[in-house]
Amino acid sequence: MSELYADETATGTGEGISFKDTLAGIPRYIDDRLPSMDKKLDTYFDSNIPAVIDEWGLVTSVHLSDLERRLERVTTQINHLEKGRKVLETRAESLDREISKLEKK
Repeated sequence: MSELYADETATGTGEGISFKDTLAGIPRYIDDRLPSMDKKLDTYFDSNIPAVIDEWGLVTSVHLSDLERRLERVTTQINHLEKGRKVLETRAESLDREISKLEKK
């Protein structure tokens, strides 16, 4: 029965391709022949992704990791500044009192 479906012109050697082999190739054949916007977009983005990221200002996971580390450092610095603020306010009040005393004399 496979002889009946053999395509002897496909290989040019006279051996032919069995019907079962031709069925297995149909999905790939259809996929290769049908135009697909998704395939074109995928190909475009695969080859141009760095330029697209820069042009559109997209954030990558590397950028996110960097931003998270920077946020953590800034948050730590703000916490230290807030702790020191109370001390500085107390010292400033003390200096204002002393200046006021000197001005009265």
